[in-house]
Amino acid sequence: MKTLEGFGILVGVIIGAGIFGLPYSFSGAPLSWNIFLFLGVFCLSVLLHLLFAGIIYTTPGKHRFPGYVQIYLGPRAETIATIFAALSSYGAMLAYGILGATFLQNIFGIDFFIGGILFFILGGALFFLSIDEIGKINFYLTLPLVCFILLMAFKIFPDIHPENFLVDGHSWFLAYGILVFAFGGYSALPDLRDILGARNRSLPKKIILWSLVAAALVYLVFIFTVLGVSGSFVTPDAISGLPSALGKGILVIGSLIGIFTVFRAYIGFGADLKLTYKYDYEIREVSAWFLSFLPPIFLFILGFVDLVRVLSVVGSVGLGIFAVFILLMVWERKGDVSTFLGFRVRGWWLSIIGILVVLGALQDLFAGFIF
Repeated sequence: MKTLEGFGILVGVIIGAGIFGLPYSFSGAPLSWNIFLFLGVFCLSVLLHLLFAGIIYTTPGKHRFPGYVQIYLGPRAETIATIFAALSSYGAMLAYGILGATFLQNIFGIDFFIGGILFFILGGALFFLSIDEIGKINFYLTLPLVCFILLMAFKIFPDIHPENFLVDGHSWFLAYGILVFAFGGYSALPDLRDILGARNRSLPKKIILWSLVAAALVYLVFIFTVLGVSGSFVTPDAISGLPSALGKGILVIGSLIGIFTVFRAYIGFGADLKLTYKYDYEIREVSAWFLSFLPPIFLFILGFVDLVRVLSVVGSVGLGIFAVFILLMVWERKGDVSTFLGFRVRGWWLSIIGILVVLGALQDLFAGFIF
């Protein structure tokens, strides 16, 4: 049961808002290039998750990301890490709210902004759930999404047209930031340790690998299905463009599945951020809740509702900086992390990874994906 809960909370955090932005991002460049990019980001994500797990499992006590940075890199680095970790979490939660508003509008026809505010308020009320409860919710609400994608792929396979995959676009790295975001399950790793126990060091590595493999397979099926059917009509949220090919019924069903998916992911991020403030800064629970809940809804009200930009910036910039901190911490504790991983950590490949993620963040910023 603990294994199931651990798998549920990790795969539940990984498969979130990012999946809905992937088909649109794949329409920006040739398919062969995007598949290469997909595999590259997948391998990078597996390694970074394992490295962060190595830090978590070799450090005594309960912490969240800024707490680990403070231990190994000092208080100044912790301040920077806290700012970027909070901004990344707020950006992810904002993306979930944008999608939630879109899906509620598709289902009930309510105003986009009203739907978003309702989504934030209802989700925020559940930030007080325990980690075990969130793990179960993540698992059980991920199942309908996976079933929907598989059934949709089976049903509409005859309607897929190969010419829809022929793209003339030259947005070579449009998919990069969204892929990094889509494969990001780092916030669930401290919770994974809480669920499995600190002494169990073999099972979490297997859960990390298979969770990312499961997410990759679901993503590929969803990308090829939506892009193969929608073609040039593909939309940033993927679902809204399907009626032109499949009829309006798919819009309602897909939006229902989508709202469950982003809702439980929003709860997971909010609860993790609340625990960060509680554990690492000893902030009272109610105050930690307000700090977790208010910024995303304010950003939404202020008009930051471009889904592709939010996903791309959070993925390439926010998680890119997050990755750099992970690499620096691993170097400080390379002996213990090497023992956890089962292979030796080398400075040269840590440097290469660091350079790649920094270049990925810079290209996204210079490509114009900033507010």
